[in-house]
Amino acid sequence: MIVKNLKRNIILIFLLTCISSLSNIFISEARSQKSYSDVKNYLDDLKTLSADFVQVSENGDIRKGKIYINLPGKLRISYEEPNDLLITSMGFWLVVQNRKLKQTNNYPVSKTPLNIFLNQKLDLDNSNYNMKFNEEDGVVTLKFLNNKEMVGTSFELFFKTNPVQLKKWVITDELDNKTSVLFQNLKTGLQNSHLLFFPEDLGEVGND
Repeated sequence: MIVKNLKRNIILIFLLTCISSLSNIFISEARSQKSYSDVKNYLDDLKTLSADFVQVSENGDIRKGKIYINLPGKLRISYEEPNDLLITSMGFWLVVQNRKLKQTNNYPVSKTPLNIFLNQKLDLDNSNYNMKFNEEDGVVTLKFLNNKEMVGTSFELFFKTNPVQLKKWVITDELDNKTSVLFQNLKTGLQNSHLLFFPEDLGEVGND
């Protein structure tokens, strides 16, 4: 009798443990689904963005500046202290200018990881994206891998939740070097002047 009761209790504990585990899984999946939906809606509604940023390179080099984005296609990244580097885009070319050396180089946006964010309506349900979704400790990560315009590279977007806001992006190049850009004082929905996105006239121009 004692043995039967013991077996019954063990089975009951096992069943309760399984039910509890399944319940936690369902709750976790429900939360992840909501976060995914919230991030998707955030990106669907995103039209303009402005922020201060801190950029950290693979070698530990830290740069600061300001970033402005008008979607689709328009970008301005202006570095400060020193203010020697300016990156702009009107949609097709990514224009990188060294003010100190008075040099300008143009790169097709479509050949850079930023193309996913700048020039396309970012439909997270698009099966053409090789994308990984992750949520941990209130941070949602979208990682885009080896899409046709970014072979050998990856592009990650990090969002805080409640409410959703873009906090950081990380670009990994072909040599596995990571560049992180952390956004501060980020504002969306404000009108950025279209003049911000024109390159400066520095003289020499090169196309790659």
